[in-house]
Amino acid sequence: MKAIIVPGVTDLNKGDQALVWESHRLVKDTKLFKDIYILNSGDTEEEKRLLCQQSIDHGYQMIENILEHPRRGQHKTDEHIQESKFELAKQVKNAGLDFLSTKFLLSICNNLPSVKKLFSAKVYQTVKEFSEADVIFVKGGGFIHAYGEKTAPYLMWYFLFYVRLAQKLNKKVVFFPNSFGPFEGVTVKSQVRSVFNKLDLTYARENVSAESLGALLDKKIPVEMDLGFFLQKGSQKEADKILIKYNLSKDDKIVGITIRPWRFPGLSNPEELYQKYITSVAALVKHITDNGFKVALCNQSLGPNTHEDDRNAIQDLLKIVNNANVIWINENLACDVLKAVYSNFYFYVGTRFHSIIFSLTSLVPSIAIGYGGNKAKGIMDDFNLDKYVIQIQDVNSKQLIELFDDAIENYDGIKSSLSNAMRLVDESRNRMISDIKGLYS
Repeated sequence: MKAIIVPGVTDLNKGDQALVWESHRLVKDTKLFKDIYILNSGDTEEEKRLLCQQSIDHGYQMIENILEHPRRGQHKTDEHIQESKFELAKQVKNAGLDFLSTKFLLSICNNLPSVKKLFSAKVYQTVKEFSEADVIFVKGGGFIHAYGEKTAPYLMWYFLFYVRLAQKLNKKVVFFPNSFGPFEGVTVKSQVRSVFNKLDLTYARENVSAESLGALLDKKIPVEMDLGFFLQKGSQKEADKILIKYNLSKDDKIVGITIRPWRFPGLSNPEELYQKYITSVAALVKHITDNGFKVALCNQSLGPNTHEDDRNAIQDLLKIVNNANVIWINENLACDVLKAVYSNFYFYVGTRFHSIIFSLTSLVPSIAIGYGGNKAKGIMDDFNLDKYVIQIQDVNSKQLIELFDDAIENYDGIKSSLSNAMRLVDESRNRMISDIKGLYS
């Protein structure tokens, strides 16, 4: 049989990369599928290289993405917190045209000769691949949420397009563990209902998301682990090379940190909130180094756009932090090697969600700065670590420092709890494999 994993891989975002790679490994371990394809991403040749090359180098087979991002691969380097009205207007125009085009495509997708006649060879080939597939798997993640922004209706259409295509072609669809909600905005709830009520398997990755989606659909949603928990650690030899390159060792008691640009959707003062976030982290960094630790700033995501490029936030932080014990590990590492690096850290303070997951599964106690829906709060709550979460819009230096000090004081207990929880990881993965096999029993 044949499987396709959607949406497209994003090698620059190491959490997303891990979700796609682990989706592939889980599907492969069902032993049901001879051919497993991953959707590529990128709207220019350079962007495709950046977003897909590590996955290609690891041997994954790709098929072409046919729904471009409204940005069309154009990224303004100075707009990582707030985009200009001109750029937004261009994106709105592109989104409108894409909506009409993809809506028409869905209406004729079962007629391949018509698709071939009316659309490009690339679109035809991808629709043909979908028509020949048996199951479409939606990678794990946290992209089914909206805050009532004006772009919310198209965002939902964009993120659910490939599921709609699969359903129009009468394919089975499995939605791997995701965070769900909030569902604010025009048509958002109705779009989610129309798609999710027809899925073959749906998983939430934390209880709060299961409750959110379950309330919308009026059904019980099973909860399973985020696929990032299943990522196997990469080469320790490669990790050691990185530590040596940056003059670090495990004996340094390294505190890893991820920060990111964030636009605070739905709030009226994004630039003010972003500055408060950066200055609060700077105060925490000073507190950490004053207490004898070293700080390693890490690139968990390097794109594809400036808003998803952690290096922009790190540069903003380093404008106000000047300390020899603060080291920027400025690398583009594959997700498994990055996890191996994190496993050498003593503690972690993560804004990037999967930097926390990579750390927790390496038994590294962590604090999470939550953003973008329910994911951080939900996962930490499910591990009984909910006291160590603060939402990005609520961040302040006093609370960050208090959380860090509390976690260090309870370090051994947290580490023991993490160790005990790891058995749940294999159990969750095995349940999903069994469920997928059950579709054919």
